[in-house]
Amino acid sequence: MATRAEVARLAGVSPSTVTYVLTGQRPTTRATRKRVQRAIDELGYRPNRHASVLAARSVRTVGVLFRMQRSGIDVNDLEYVEGLRQGVEPQGMQVFVPVGRRSGPMDALEALVRSRALEAAVLMDVAIDDEREEYLLGEGVPTVLIGTSNRADGAPGVDADFERMADLGVHHLVELGHRRILFLMRDVHADRSHAYAAQSQAVRQAARRHGVEAVFRSCPDNVIAGAHVLGPDGLPGGCTAVVSNNASALEGVIAAAWARGLSLPNDLSLVSVGLTAARTPAGDLVTEVGVDRPALGRMAGDLLLHYLTDDSVSGVTLVEPRLIDHGSTASPGPA
Repeated sequence: MATRAEVARLAGVSPSTVTYVLTGQRPTTRATRKRVQRAIDELGYRPNRHASVLAARSVRTVGVLFRMQRSGIDVNDLEYVEGLRQGVEPQGMQVFVPVGRRSGPMDALEALVRSRALEAAVLMDVAIDDEREEYLLGEGVPTVLIGTSNRADGAPGVDADFERMADLGVHHLVELGHRRILFLMRDVHADRSHAYAAQSQAVRQAARRHGVEAVFRSCPDNVIAGAHVLGPDGLPGGCTAVVSNNASALEGVIAAAWARGLSLPNDLSLVSVGLTAARTPAGDLVTEVGVDRPALGRMAGDLLLHYLTDDSVSGVTLVEPRLIDHGSTASPGPA
């Protein structure tokens, strides 16, 4: 089945221009309308109802789309969803999170669009040149990003300032006197989301700027892998602190530290990047550098509402991060 993006390519126009021709939402030239109609006839394109939804601004359902191959959605994710819900539900819109098959993620997305249940979308786990974004825009589905795709003429979005985030965490540890830091990062090959690659790059740059002796480890998303990082003599390379964007691996480090009788934070300081992680059974948290997730979700909702009245909105707004000291950092003990 032909898509609106394919019609746009054949006609030599943008997908939004195809929408304008189909809906009459904005004036187009006669020559443009003829090119678009020829492309529609040649490809056998059948418009779906999203063109009329966009024109009428009668959106009632907003889907928050995580990558379909995900094994689960955690509490950090749900904070974004809750913020979005607070922003758009007063306008009569209902937010939902579809659960899809682990295989054939694009098939699941296409089925969702064809079902007409999805009238607008907020994309999470955004990848560079995200194929979901291209498909949704081609189908005329109003879409915003929580993340960055770097796609020219892509959907508008909001995202964290990862460079500032990394700098806050490293600077905090350097001020406490740490000079050897383990950066325990998520395996970027296991997930296409741009955020994890951006975080890894940002912490490397921050380590260079602050002149720390850095040990970088890429770790699978599981507790056992994280526990193996802590050896009989402590952290590798004589590190005295850990910076991590891998919640499961960080929990493994914490469990191994407690098992060896190490004191947190006196023997080992911890900083999480972009996520909340627990460090004690009582629920005490790891010191975190990150964004206000509900607030960022509300920003995405506001952006969607703006986009529904003016689809010329573009670009990604970076959100200033913050450091929340939960008491998991301290000056390093004697060597």
